Amino acid sequence: MRRRTGIKLWLLVMLCLTLPAAVLIPAPATAAQDSSKAARVLLVYDSLGVDTPAAGNIETLQRLLLSLGATVTTVASDAYKPEMAEDYAKLITVCNTEDLCGAITHDIAAIAGGWLHIGPNPPEALRGMLALQTETAGRQSLKLSVGGLSEDHIFINRLPYIAKWKGETYGQMTSSEFQAPFAVSAGGYAYVPYFESGNLSELAVAYVLRTWLGVEAPTQSYLLIRGITPFIDLDKLEALSEQLYNAGIPFLVSVSPLFNNTDYPAMQRYLAALQAVQSHNGSVLVQVPTPTSAGQDSSVLKTQMDGFLNHLAEAGIAPLGMTGDVKRAQVKEGREAGFAFSDTTILFANESGGTTGQTEAVQPFAASPYAISAKVLLQISRENKLWPTFPVNLAVTFDWFENDASQEEAVREAAGSWLPFADFKSETHSLSSSAHKAESRSGALLLDGRPADLQERAEPEVQAPVVTQPEQKVTFHALFSVQSRILIVLIITTLMLFAVFLLIGYRLYKRKYYKSGGGL
Repeated sequence: MRRRTGIKLWLLVMLCLTLPAAVLIPAPATAAQDSSKAARVLLVYDSLGVDTPAAGNIETLQRLLLSLGATVTTVASDAYKPEMAEDYAKLITVCNTEDLCGAITHDIAAIAGGWLHIGPNPPEALRGMLALQTETAGRQSLKLSVGGLSEDHIFINRLPYIAKWKGETYGQMTSSEFQAPFAVSAGGYAYVPYFESGNLSELAVAYVLRTWLGVEAPTQSYLLIRGITPFIDLDKLEALSEQLYNAGIPFLVSVSPLFNNTDYPAMQRYLAALQAVQSHNGSVLVQVPTPTSAGQDSSVLKTQMDGFLNHLAEAGIAPLGMTGDVKRAQVKEGREAGFAFSDTTILFANESGGTTGQTEAVQPFAASPYAISAKVLLQISRENKLWPTFPVNLAVTFDWFENDASQEEAVREAAGSWLPFADFKSETHSLSSSAHKAESRSGALLLDGRPADLQERAEPEVQAPVVTQPEQKVTFHALFSVQSRILIVLIITTLMLFAVFLLIGYRLYKRKYYKSGGGL
């Protein structure tokens, strides 16, 4: 009896222990699904704002969202259907042309996940949720401040601003006529009246997006040199690497691939310069060609990129990721061909024009710092000497320098900016080609599982290429050498014979003269 009672008691205890576990097991999966859904954003815009101050802001939004880990689907207002919003937890509407704003928000009902509107004429749903009242200012100079950063003399032609609101505010816009918050949000709804690329509003919108998307990860900033090709002055590249190394600044370079004539001395010189970059604490990223360049077939591009990455690895160079235009990353075939080697990518603004609407969702990369020009960032003022924490990982970019003066000035600006540049190798990144794998772990750079040869020396040696002369040239040289020797011998022999004949003639003439009774 006691044994039976003990068994029942044991079963009761086990049942009590397993019931909570059964209830809790599905919770992580549900949370993961909700988190995945929360990161999916539908971006609807009325126009690209070509030839207006708003030009480029749609593309900038795409890059910001991808850098913050969101999956982005971009749709033009004329292709938008009201039921599309039902598949997304987050919606962003952008009005770049005031006359077209109504076409975006007319049929959109309030959605539970979150709605951010950028530009004039905020929809009624947001007005109600945020108790918004807006007014419009004419042409004037504006001061924008946010997160301890500020920029003066931002000129605007026509600007809606927030007069009354309810909720959390971000930043401040100040002019001679008004003072208003840059943005306001509450309960998943947010409104940003002004956004243009090329000034502080880029980062100001990033602060709003970070909170709106619920991103909490810490951020870092990196120094990136763009435009490294085999055709630049490679000695200047090595000198720049040494200057940054001596200044204690870790850096990245975006290098263009070389697909043809890889056995030429120029390619060996290119690899030697990249070895110098790596030896001076530089990290190498490989640029994916723009969609307008040659070799657009996806399979051909992937094979070419793979071959170049193998060349780098065989030279001891360990690239940690890719760079490229956002347009290339939006196209599935181009993304699979150019960016398939690494999940670390820095996206640049399109060189070949504005973006287009994408019906397919664009997935974020595991690591994708937001590229911002050093010219844009360094024109921003800050309250203290130290920079505040940025809302997103930044890649502060310098384009390749045309002369020594601009290069030295850029190094001085970077060293004196107090920007907290991080070492890219301190994070986990990896890149795999068909034959090799490069990766970084906690500051260590590995190539095929072994430490890469960083060769920590100020002036890495460059092995001079050995050029073999063609056989035909060697043969002609030998032939001409033999002919020269023969001619010299013939000339000397002729001169000696001439001297002998001259001596003989002189003797015969002298003897004949004596016989004839003449005298000397």
